[in-house]
Amino acid sequence: MAYTFASPTRVLLGADALSELAARLPALGTSVLVVTDPGVKAVGILDEVVAAIESTVKVSVFSEVAGNPDVATVDGAVAAARTAGADIVLGLGGGSSIDVAKSAALVATNGGGIVDYEGADRFSTRPLPIVAIPTTVGSGSEVTKGAVITNPATHVKMVIVSDLLFPTLAVLAPSLVAKLPGKLAATTGMDALTHAVEAYVAKGANPLTDVINIGAIELIGRSIVKATRGDADALYDMLIASCMAGIGFHDAGLGAVHALANTLGGHYGVHHGTANALFLPYVIDYNLEAAPAKFARIASALGEDVAGLDDMAAARLAAAAVHRLADETGVPRRLSEFNVPASAIDTLAADALQQADLPGNPRPCTLDDLKALYLAAL
Repeated sequence: MAYTFASPTRVLLGADALSELAARLPALGTSVLVVTDPGVKAVGILDEVVAAIESTVKVSVFSEVAGNPDVATVDGAVAAARTAGADIVLGLGGGSSIDVAKSAALVATNGGGIVDYEGADRFSTRPLPIVAIPTTVGSGSEVTKGAVITNPATHVKMVIVSDLLFPTLAVLAPSLVAKLPGKLAATTGMDALTHAVEAYVAKGANPLTDVINIGAIELIGRSIVKATRGDADALYDMLIASCMAGIGFHDAGLGAVHALANTLGGHYGVHHGTANALFLPYVIDYNLEAAPAKFARIASALGEDVAGLDDMAAARLAAAAVHRLADETGVPRRLSEFNVPASAIDTLAADALQQADLPGNPRPCTLDDLKALYLAAL
């Protein structure tokens, strides 16, 4: 079997990353549209970034991104880019803002609407140059070739994928995550953990992605709890781990956790990282028999004592470790916390069965399997 690996995004990281970005932007264009959300604007992060780059390029702002962004949000960002005459789109925030920036850059040069590009390689004209600056520690979207946008008409989270969607530049600046609230550090950090774990055991995993993903898992395991308690060094470590996981999953693929979580988000608007954290331990239990040696390595990377255990016994500790981290970080644990009724499971499972991430799962999933996983989390 032949595998592929690509990571063309140039990553700028460290205390002077924003200054380096300002120096590089004129090579990409003259007018930047910053795509962000009201929260990033309210806490002053937007001002910090604009101050760093406005001496080298013209800056306009679209700050109307919400969690689980939808088609209308992309339409708004495209309109803002055209009004501003933007020739660069900069996503600033969590995965939602970065995904809207990618989508707006795509539509700006290819026309139509984002619904026209659902799936893989549905366009051929290169988007406007994309710059991605994460302010949370979970999505990894700053280094991936995909975007996820909700279509309210179908309750489906559309996945748009192309090598042309890789951001040109990604910026990892410690100052932008130093004051990340504990709740967001927890939910986005568990999102990063899900990316790394799913990709490590996915059908498309290969030696290159394995090294990156297990490294991300180890870094998350020793940093995530400290990050939720406001430790600035741990938050920066989580930012790096999230980026590593983004690099590690875009070629390896994901699996059932994302199929379940994306469907839940499409129907109930549950935050993506929260949904991933909810389902991850149950899917690990389901997948153990398909990759016991890899799950044993995950358990060890998360700090479990696996000395003297065979692979399956050690693998079972991977789910225990995730449960422990979920408890220690305080992320929601049950669907009932979001008023999801048992009566919704048939519909959710049917939609999850159609999700693009599901085929990458190391163990095949039937409709009944997906129903059982939803019930486990109820």
